[in-house]
Amino acid sequence: MQESIAHFQHLFDTWGYLLLFVYSLGSGYVGIVVAAILSSMGQMDIKLSMLIAGTGNFVGSVGLALLGRTQKKELYNYFAKHRRKFALVHVWLQKYGLWLIFFNKYIYGVKSILPLAIGFSKYDLKKFALLNVGACALWAIIVGGVTFYASAWVRRIADHLSNYAYLMPAIILVVIFGLVWMLKKGTHKS
Repeated sequence: MQESIAHFQHLFDTWGYLLLFVYSLGSGYVGIVVAAILSSMGQMDIKLSMLIAGTGNFVGSVGLALLGRTQKKELYNYFAKHRRKFALVHVWLQKYGLWLIFFNKYIYGVKSILPLAIGFSKYDLKKFALLNVGACALWAIIVGGVTFYASAWVRRIADHLSNYAYLMPAIILVVIFGLVWMLKKGTHKS
């Protein structure tokens, strides 16, 4: 067992940041969240993790915009079922402009469609790339920083509560019964 853990630790030390970069190409949250949690445990560096995740997110978004610009005809056929989504994102882009570029990182379903919609449209790619640098940096700092400090806070609480480990089953039961009671009360017809 110890050999397996040591092997995994070696693989993680060797490939962890590369995996974070590759995962962040797709604008996923899980990579930066896991990296921030591991950073709070001392396994990774939070600043390097945020830099790598932000860079991966930037490369992925700009790559999608360039793909949309250069392969428009082929992608139109591929995304034929999603034309309404692209039209909606295009309307939002005209209405909200740079705010949409900054906040699309947090809207599920839009974070991958927006760069493609920008590639399909006549939106200036240089302007998008410049705004996207700031959006990706902000995304990495917010998600990574909040997760880093929240996981450290949760670990401190868990360490403090470990002194009362004998009470945990009772606390868990009270929380479960409380949640069930709140759900029943919330769904009860008046």
